[in-house]
Amino acid sequence: MVSMALESKLSCKVGRYLMERLEKAALCEIYALNGVGRSALFKGLSECGSFLKLYQSDVSVLQRILPPQAVVDLVNRRRQSSSWHALERLEAQGFQVITILDLNYPSYLKTIHDPPFIIYCAGNTDLLTGFCLAIVGSRKASHYGRSMARKLGEELAGYGITVVSGMARGIDTEAHMGALNTGTTIAVLGSGLNVVYPRENQALYERIIMNGLIISEFPLDTPPDSKHFPMRNRIISGLSRGVIVVEAQERSGALITADMALEQGRDVMAVPGPVTSKNSWGTNRLIQQGAKLIMDVQDIIYEYPDYEWQPSTHPIMVEGVLFTEQDSEEAEILQLIEVDGIHFDELLQRTNLDHGTLSSLLLKLELKGIVTSTPGNYYVKIR
Repeated sequence: MVSMALESKLSCKVGRYLMERLEKAALCEIYALNGVGRSALFKGLSECGSFLKLYQSDVSVLQRILPPQAVVDLVNRRRQSSSWHALERLEAQGFQVITILDLNYPSYLKTIHDPPFIIYCAGNTDLLTGFCLAIVGSRKASHYGRSMARKLGEELAGYGITVVSGMARGIDTEAHMGALNTGTTIAVLGSGLNVVYPRENQALYERIIMNGLIISEFPLDTPPDSKHFPMRNRIISGLSRGVIVVEAQERSGALITADMALEQGRDVMAVPGPVTSKNSWGTNRLIQQGAKLIMDVQDIIYEYPDYEWQPSTHPIMVEGVLFTEQDSEEAEILQLIEVDGIHFDELLQRTNLDHGTLSSLLLKLELKGIVTSTPGNYYVKIR
């Protein structure tokens, strides 16, 4: 009797798994059709009850729901192959698919008013459920902007935060690279998962797959297109608790991401810059309009007092220097030392260390040739 009950339970689980997989496969096929958008998918789900039933529907039903060319393409696909084709191709290339019907769909992203029906993934999908913050900014970033993006990426990832960005040139690239030095990152593409854009980020793309996650809502082989990037930006902000804008010109796409973040109820933060710099016009304006002004990582951490920080187990890279977990206090001090120097008493206040411990740690940094003391009890970086 027990054996029969167990067999029945296993049979139900297998049957449920197969139905869920068929449903996912059908959605992948329909989603890949040209011209099929959110409204058609909603209508199809409403009228047919499932994507599998929509996929199997008569032509007369399809014509009420899908664009004319999509109906032709779908009928041709059904004649040529099974509904497993699109999903099998993705999985054969090592990619994963998460649909809005799946239990592991990121809950935070689902709260936005237009969440993607499908997320194509390459890498560690567990990152989608973690604490994420986005760093965005100008493609034509200044040296200052690139430096700040990498620094914030390194330091946030060092706290166990997953840094989200769009893998574009400039600020995005630096944020990803900084995060990979100390932890994890998610790149959201404006192209198909197998289309690397820009091409010079091929090595970065491969690093992120190995140590982070790359996602896209666009089917395989979809080329980058200007209309895709605002769609990508809503996912960047949708995955994140907050968005940090490092540099942005007057008409920057980063400002679109900031606007989307506000609409989604996310925090908006910005790094100030010279008022004479075009790259800082957008960030300075955001601050003027109420965005949180960010000077260092502590300004960001302060905004989330209820989050239980889980420091990364990766070796820590700060200012080009690799620290082990045992050297984490040295790394923390180095992060606080400004380019123009900082007074010993201010370091005491900001680190909450006692006088002797701080003096010992500063001496270690001096012996490593990373900082030096100057008259007046100031400390400056020399690397």
